[in-house]
Amino acid sequence: MRVKLEWLNELVDLTGLTIKQIVDKVSLYSIEVENLEKLVDGTNLVIGHVLTKTPHPDSDHLNILTVDVGKETLQIVCGAPNVDVDQYVIVALVGASLPNGITIKDSKIRGVESHGMVCSLAELGIESKYIPEKFANGIYYFGGSVKPGDEALKALNMDDYVIELGITPNRGDLLSMIGVAYEFSATFGRKLKPLNYSYKKEATIDKNLSVSIEADACKSYYAQVIRDVKIKESPLWLKSRLVAFGVRPINNVVDITNYILALFGQPLHSFDYDVLGNKIVVRYAKEGESIVTLDDIERKLLPTDLLITDGSKPVALAGVMGGKNSSIEANTKNVLIEAAIFDPMTVRKTAARLNLHSESSMRFERGVDLNRTKLALDYTNYLFATLADAKIDKEAVHAGIESLDDTKITLTNANVNGLLGTSIETKQIKEILESLNFKVEQASKDTLDVFVPSRRPDITIMQDLVEEVGRLYGYENLPDTTPTDSLVGGLNNFQSNEAKIKDVLSGLGLFEAITYSLVNEKQNKEFNYNHLELPSIKLLMPLTEDREVLRKSLVPSLVEACKYNVSRKCKDYSVYEIGKVYFDNTQNETDSYIEEYRLAGIMSGTFSSTLHSQKQEKVDFYLVKGIINHLLSKFDLKLEYIPLDKEVAELHPKRSATILYDGKQIGFMGQLHPKYAKDNGLDETYVYEIKLDWLLNYVEPIRKYTPINKLPSVERDLALVVKKDILASQIVSSIRKSEKEILSDVKIFDVYVGEKVASDEKSIAIKLVFTSPTPLTDEIINEKIKKILKDLSFRVGAKLREI
Repeated sequence: MRVKLEWLNELVDLTGLTIKQIVDKVSLYSIEVENLEKLVDGTNLVIGHVLTKTPHPDSDHLNILTVDVGKETLQIVCGAPNVDVDQYVIVALVGASLPNGITIKDSKIRGVESHGMVCSLAELGIESKYIPEKFANGIYYFGGSVKPGDEALKALNMDDYVIELGITPNRGDLLSMIGVAYEFSATFGRKLKPLNYSYKKEATIDKNLSVSIEADACKSYYAQVIRDVKIKESPLWLKSRLVAFGVRPINNVVDITNYILALFGQPLHSFDYDVLGNKIVVRYAKEGESIVTLDDIERKLLPTDLLITDGSKPVALAGVMGGKNSSIEANTKNVLIEAAIFDPMTVRKTAARLNLHSESSMRFERGVDLNRTKLALDYTNYLFATLADAKIDKEAVHAGIESLDDTKITLTNANVNGLLGTSIETKQIKEILESLNFKVEQASKDTLDVFVPSRRPDITIMQDLVEEVGRLYGYENLPDTTPTDSLVGGLNNFQSNEAKIKDVLSGLGLFEAITYSLVNEKQNKEFNYNHLELPSIKLLMPLTEDREVLRKSLVPSLVEACKYNVSRKCKDYSVYEIGKVYFDNTQNETDSYIEEYRLAGIMSGTFSSTLHSQKQEKVDFYLVKGIINHLLSKFDLKLEYIPLDKEVAELHPKRSATILYDGKQIGFMGQLHPKYAKDNGLDETYVYEIKLDWLLNYVEPIRKYTPINKLPSVERDLALVVKKDILASQIVSSIRKSEKEILSDVKIFDVYVGEKVASDEKSIAIKLVFTSPTPLTDEIINEKIKKILKDLSFRVGAKLREI
């Protein structure tokens, strides 16, 4: 919300306050000030009267002007095509500074002396969108009576500051100048100034005009007929306030409705009454209905969209945008002004679906004060009578609710001081609330009945009132207290396991990432190895197409993060993330939605290097597998890896694996598929994702002390021949099942495929390590190996390789 201080001073007395005092106190006691700027940051700018104009002798586009600037007459060379005699223009005197960094000096332009500069609005730093078309390519000249030598910025009503307030979603009341005035009145203890206005109402009443509401989303609707409107340019004071507010001036009719929006926070809509007709029906859209809006786009409507109709066809999307068929034209004479209150959620849904967000829809979405609608309409009538020479019908036609009662909230001294930790007296609490223009009645010695007006829909409970008292009392005045609690803090098992996982991975050199839970539908179809058949959970009103569904995997977002970093020359990238994924399981009667914790990671480039020995460890399949195994070893758990049991388009078919724990599938790991990697600008990149709920809830058993064996271990190497489709993990598993007493370790140290074995076979070299607290003889070891070989032959068809 952009607030022009000169305008605000008409509503609340700010005399004697410096800009610094205003900004500092508002930021501390009320709402954040996001920006402070001058409308035009220039000096030495005066009004000049062009007395003569002669062509420059050495130029076909320059003119030599003599300009009366009050105290003297100056010769100025000017190249503007629209400059002419008898114009009152803006002159930058010698020594003037302009917003573009230019300082005006005496100069010679093609041999002719020039003592100043005649300025355009663009040269004053005013954005082109705010400059009227007739001044777009030349200098600006005043249309009213002004005096040479007067300050030009004051004549433009732009010698002023604008503060920009960062309005939070709950403070829709601050989206109006009057709402800001209430806030400043309470913050600075200054009195509000009433709006003084009067206008003549005509005796005419259109008895045929009717308004009917057929939808509960319209709470109130006023229709005011204004006749014999003269469409013309708005005065400077009005245009300057709209520019400060951030709205481009158009003409008096459009400018008045925008001015009321800024002043009261009440959106208005103006119809050409002669085109509209005298019957207004507010209803929901019918199936298949459409409307061509003011931007010349045909909008397909849904039955949830609220419409203003002429009894049959739509003429406006309520609270969002008007229709093309009844808009104000240059020849419009009679106008119907709509001042209505619409349901915030209905407006929000329509505006979001059609991507038609505006100043009006934003205010309806946050709530417009119904009790101020009639006042806003009366002030609109006053402006039309004053600025458009219009005739105002005696009464407006109304349907719906006329007013809302104040919200009564009981507040005690104990409520305030108990929550704030203060000792504020009841009298002071009452004064603070009355400074907000709330009606306050003393129910008892320490109890107040507070009547909150409808302009503050954010205050509904006692705690809201306490917050108001606290901020206006001053946060800096609240006493410092140390929180006390009898509970002893600590991490539960779930939190301890999560912290342990993060410590291990971070200790290995991986960085933690946090990505959005919302993704687009395309990303949600990638890396969906688990619950592939379950649909996505979609948002009803996504803010963007890239954030429309809840993620089903962490990996796609990590890929996006990796792409971002690699494209910026950060090619050595190793991160992990712990987060939730979500699935729609509403087809199952027992569950509606599924939430799962996952651990995912992405690794690319060089993982580690030792520059003194010129060694680099590149990320590969076994490095990633080793990191995962190391993590689980910290919980004294072991994993198995088998080839993927289903094709995943984003993963390399020969360098990927399914991860198993206790025979159950818990995730996957692997290299990105070459095509997918190329499409995403990545190279040699590996990803993994593991279900994590079981591990986060895992309770480690109490470890028993085992003394170190005093006897040396015994090692035996075996060379086995098996079919190529037999997994190494199957062999290791079979060996461990065969011997559980003295076998302490099994290691595979070689795999051979070649001419010394059959084409459908492979040779695997295995090291067996036996350990026992009693001496181990060859007879004992040989018996164990015989049993192992017999079981291997039965389970996986293994045989000893003949050398």
